[in-house]
Amino acid sequence: MPDSPAVLRARLALWQLADRIKPARRASKRRAAALAQLEGEAYLRAANAAARGIRGTHPTFARDGDSGLFECHDGAQVHCFAHRPRVSYYLSGLARRGQQLAGEYLLEHVDFGTDPRIVDIGANVGDLALALQARGVTASLTSFEPSPMEFAALERNLAANPAVTGHDARNAAAWKDATEAMTFYLKSGSADSSLLPIEGYDTKIDVPTVRLDDALPRDADYTLLKLEAEGAEPEILEGASQVIRQFRFVAADVGFERGMKHESTLPEVTEFMLDHGFGIRAVGRQRLVLLFERKEGRA
Repeated sequence: MPDSPAVLRARLALWQLADRIKPARRASKRRAAALAQLEGEAYLRAANAAARGIRGTHPTFARDGDSGLFECHDGAQVHCFAHRPRVSYYLSGLARRGQQLAGEYLLEHVDFGTDPRIVDIGANVGDLALALQARGVTASLTSFEPSPMEFAALERNLAANPAVTGHDARNAAAWKDATEAMTFYLKSGSADSSLLPIEGYDTKIDVPTVRLDDALPRDADYTLLKLEAEGAEPEILEGASQVIRQFRFVAADVGFERGMKHESTLPEVTEFMLDHGFGIRAVGRQRLVLLFERKEGRA
């Protein structure tokens, strides 16, 4: 049974408290921070040594000299990533990363049916495909990622992942308006880049933005919208007020990532989804993710 509004408010308060406390990072994060201080071959040797030290996993790491992308080799599968700090996500192997994300995005509560179609907002390098793979799901993906390096890795990963039956990757940001160029604040090492001004960004670039109402065909039914936009979720939904009814499920990361004040978008996102005929299907307990399901007869 979905949590009541009172329980949601209480959980939001607890998450906010936990965010302020900021407990120590896990051992994998500490290893990644140490690895990030190294360069070139020394970095790759250290990453491979760290992976060998984790029981039950055997990924190895390399770098593609032409593209500059890093590669995680795990058995016959290769998964690319753009920046060194992200090695921590893959030290335990690609299957473990997929299982982690599948849990965080509450995919066990999604009825994928046959031939699912999924839209991934804030796709980064395409780790959602690893989550689908972990759940034994094959699907067609439409992915949006504005950062150039992450987009390059995304295209490679979608083309190579056996869980992806078809893909359409777009090097653009979803937003409430369609523009040719909007300031995008890059903070790629921690995957916290945003259209909203943020602290500690590395650099700024101009990126095109699209409205989902314009970017997605209006005669298609979709199984899942994965929405992770570092606090820009309300604006993206504003630009999806029509097409949103074509989705069966919406998994939204509403954590404390919006702007300089690090605010949660839980109230705005929940209000929008309820107003558009969705109910709360599940609530994350390790990560502030809400899974919404469209009520019958509201498509």
